Amino acid sequence: MAVFVCSSPILLYNPPIRPHQRSSIVTRTLRTDGASSSNGFSEDPVRRRGSGNNPISTRLGQLLEARRIDLLERFRETRRNLPLKVFLLLLGFYSGNALATVLGQTGDWDVLVGAIVVAVIEGIGFLMYKMPPVTEKLRFLVKMLNYWKVGLSFGLFVDGSKEP
Repeated sequence: MAVFVCSSPILLYNPPIRPHQRSSIVTRTLRTDGASSSNGFSEDPVRRRGSGNNPISTRLGQLLEARRIDLLERFRETRRNLPLKVFLLLLGFYSGNALATVLGQTGDWDVLVGAIVVAVIEGIGFLMYKMPPVTEKLRFLVKMLNYWKVGLSFGLFVDGSKEP
């Protein structure tokens, strides 16, 4: 039983020769390069399932493996300096709450403080997303300022959502 699908692996079931022997599944690929063999298939001994030599030999397997490596790298990058990132988020949240509470008491400074906060948030956003980093230390500093900015924005949002 064979299904002919262009450039995709085809799994064929090989029945056992002896009753005590287990069956094996062999991956065979339909030849599409114009070269002919006896039955039109080329059996790759490296691609034998369960052999452990190369379990990621199909395109889907390679794609999934590349995605897995990319996700692991992102996870490692997120874990790097995690306590500092959490501290800056919480410091920004506290700064937003303190800014809204202390300066909001008089009501005279609301417009000026709002303009300054918007300028700071937009300035950090410009440094983070538009300006090319000069050195690695400056890039790290801008990333950490961005965590503080996110905490500040969230703190102001939460404070603005409170009931009067």
